[in-house]
Amino acid sequence: MRGALWAPAVALGLCAAALPASAQNVGAGAIAGAGLGAGQGVAGRVALRDQSSLGLRAAAEQGLRAMMLEMSRGHAAGAKLPEGFPLAAATYGELATLTLGAGFEVNTVDPAALMYANAAADLSRIARSTDTWKFVILSAGKPVGLLDMNRVGGRWTAVGAGASALAADLVAAAPATGDGSFRFVRIYQATSDLIEVRGAGDRSRFVPMPSARRSLALSASAARTTAGAEQTLDSQDLLPALQAAVRGNLQRGQR
Repeated sequence: MRGALWAPAVALGLCAAALPASAQNVGAGAIAGAGLGAGQGVAGRVALRDQSSLGLRAAAEQGLRAMMLEMSRGHAAGAKLPEGFPLAAATYGELATLTLGAGFEVNTVDPAALMYANAAADLSRIARSTDTWKFVILSAGKPVGLLDMNRVGGRWTAVGAGASALAADLVAAAPATGDGSFRFVRIYQATSDLIEVRGAGDRSRFVPMPSARRSLALSASAARTTAGAEQTLDSQDLLPALQAAVRGNLQRGQR
């Protein structure tokens, strides 16, 4: 399994506050050429929308370059990456060509809020932001991992990279969003990642990632439509399984 790649403690962050307010948000057309802003990729395929500010994205780009340079130092460009490397790249030289795709914030649901939620609760309403961001890392347009961004000393800093399988799963689930808009929800105590999208009547629906299907005992076939597309579930479909998973994990942690 490909794990996380941690960056050395170097000053990679850029302070978003240094940019004027008018430049803080990336417009839909600003990065459409990279398949991020307009929600449509090559040949009309749905692409995940970038949600980051210009300052955050600039810090992520600088952090990616510095991290890949550090990892490839001392290695020939044509040398193969070791087995288990956390990014799905082939050679050290490929690391220098990696680019960033869509950026998105990690949201979560606190265990207490989840456990006390009633059967009619809306996961969208009890999810909260974490101020932790991830960016899809691309090689020749294909997802090879995720870049992790946190605030360190008030500056956006790249703190790790990896999760190549999750990156591929996120991009593959883009059609379920309709137009590329989504919210990423990670429920730590249930070991479950979900993509929140908007369904009919602007209701929140959720696409379970493989981690959620495993943790919540959702079969792969049940999470897909007969056409093979990712199926979206509502809060009521997920709440009982999420609560059972959290309860079980908390009980195991007390032993």
